[in-house]
Amino acid sequence: MFKDKEKGSMEDLISKKEKLRREDEELKKLIDETKFEKNDAKALIIAALTTIVPVVLIACLLFYLLIKFIFKF
Repeated sequence: MFKDKEKGSMEDLISKKEKLRREDEELKKLIDETKFEKNDAKALIIAALTTIVPVVLIACLLFYLLIKFIFKF
């Protein structure tokens, strides 16, 4: 079914997948072991809000302008 070249590439692909799986397991282990500091939750919330709020406001503005254009208030 596979030629010799393709077998080599399939073996490489499997070894790359295995390497990625091992790296993923190591990263998950490190994340689980990481402890949050006192103000980390506040910092994460502020970062999320400063990222999400402007996008939501722009989307609302575009929706408002579209409705205004369609119904010509």
